[in-house]
Amino acid sequence: MAARNRLAALRLIDRIKQHEMETIGSDLARLRAAQKDIDDQSQKLRHDAQHEASTSTDETRKFLPSFLASVDIRQATLSKQRQAMDKEVSIAETKLFAAFRETKTTEQVLGKVVREIAQEDARAATVEMDDATRSLFLLQRRAQQTQ
Repeated sequence: MAARNRLAALRLIDRIKQHEMETIGSDLARLRAAQKDIDDQSQKLRHDAQHEASTSTDETRKFLPSFLASVDIRQATLSKQRQAMDKEVSIAETKLFAAFRETKTTEQVLGKVVREIAQEDARAATVEMDDATRSLFLLQRRAQQTQ
């Protein structure tokens, strides 16, 4: 009975670990989407700066240095955001890997307990069969003795 209680506890732990991995995976996907958004913004800024520089006219050329300076400031901000996001992604990946390892360990222990229970059940069935066989043998022997 203790093995069956352990099995129930391990199955609960396994479900909790699976949920934890799904949550971390979801967070990681959200972080990677944010990284992509930052990268897209940075790419668009580069494109806009190149476009403005190549299409500026005499009238707009005097505003180009200010515009390019503001693009540089925004790029620096995006770069800092990206670095912070990279750290968060690294932490989430580490957590996901640790949760995965724990899940695999739990699965191995769970498999061992399942095998132990199967062996206990097989032994119990064998004992029952042995008892039934002995009883049948004794009945047959008594029947032969009374004849």
